[in-house]
Amino acid sequence: MDEGPPSSYLLLAKDTPVFGSDGGVAGKVQEVLCDPGEDIFDGLVLATGHGDRFLAAELVTSIHEHGVDISIPSTHASELPLPAPNRRIKYDVVADQRLWMDVMRWLHDHLAHLTHSDDARLVAARDRLAQHEKALTLAREDPRLAVEAGVGRPDLPGAFDGGVVDINHAPVEVLACLPNFDADLARRLVKTREEIDGFASLDDLGIVLDLPGNQVARLRDYVVFLPI
Repeated sequence: MDEGPPSSYLLLAKDTPVFGSDGGVAGKVQEVLCDPGEDIFDGLVLATGHGDRFLAAELVTSIHEHGVDISIPSTHASELPLPAPNRRIKYDVVADQRLWMDVMRWLHDHLAHLTHSDDARLVAARDRLAQHEKALTLAREDPRLAVEAGVGRPDLPGAFDGGVVDINHAPVEVLACLPNFDADLARRLVKTREEIDGFASLDDLGIVLDLPGNQVARLRDYVVFLPI
């Protein structure tokens, strides 16, 4: 089978076949495991005929667009350990905003030389990444102008939201789309920010709302705290 060009774990799709050193199919990608903050690949959870199994990153020899190659025979997949219950899952069925920003960065850094410069998909990815970085810079260097421009406000028509969310101004329906947020947490955030006249920083948000450290870390590149 033609597995296609080399790729990254960031781009691995669910159900991508995994091929053993003997050429047989060891299983299919069920989950991608990593530390998103440090961009460290931990390994894969494979769906096999014997149930889900954990495949450590060091057993992966190459990743392609349509397949993954590993260093053990496919017949040994059943001997792999079970996945740990508290594992660092990159994604399972639904890809969140962080995944797609990681994908765009990987495309920008690794695939430019493989893709025509006028490829509409790559141009769009570069534009989204550039707008994201511009929004973060504007929020940091000129927060008042950022408020006027609509940084972090995808709910406002014509706003320059930049792919980020303004914690101090965005409505419940926008906040509820943040990683590991739901409508209840978003409503609690809005109620609290009204009581304290906004949050000063991501650390402030995490402390006041008592958010888990990993949830705070996932928000770091995707939220801004513009003045009320």
